[in-house]
Amino acid sequence: MAALTKNQNYLQPSGFKVVIDRENYPNLEFFAQSVNHPDVSLPMVSIPFRRIENVSMPGDTLSYSELSVTFILDEDLKGYIELYDWMERLVNKEFIGEELRSSKINPEIPSQADISLSILSSHNNQIKRVLYKACTPTSLSGLQFSSIASGVEYLTFNVSFAFTGFQFIE
Repeated sequence: MAALTKNQNYLQPSGFKVVIDRENYPNLEFFAQSVNHPDVSLPMVSIPFRRIENVSMPGDTLSYSELSVTFILDEDLKGYIELYDWMERLVNKEFIGEELRSSKINPEIPSQADISLSILSSHNNQIKRVLYKACTPTSLSGLQFSSIASGVEYLTFNVSFAFTGFQFIE
């Protein structure tokens, strides 16, 4: 039987930290602005039964939506370029010709990376960690430049990741 929580504090939406392969994507960790934890669904299976049209039973697989992260853009576009190069490597991984070798894209960087979301308490201590396994970027949003913005509004970009599963770590 599950026990009732002893922690009566509410979780703050700003209490998080994202880590994406620090060695290969150092700028993504620092500039993560928001994370949308994915939906999880358990598709139902309809089974015919005597004189009843269908009986719904739980299926045998979980279905995940994509992990979405919003990053704030630095003036050098480092985070955006890191993500773009990652996606470029995915489509060019079998073409390791002279053109790719001479570019700044390093073909030895893995095509997948684990993403860790640390959930922080009201005192900024890590209380849980969500580990998204074998993440691959599937979508990188565009950038909207505008000269009619009022005040200082910093550019952001969204990235969606497919992953194989996630787990909660204490």
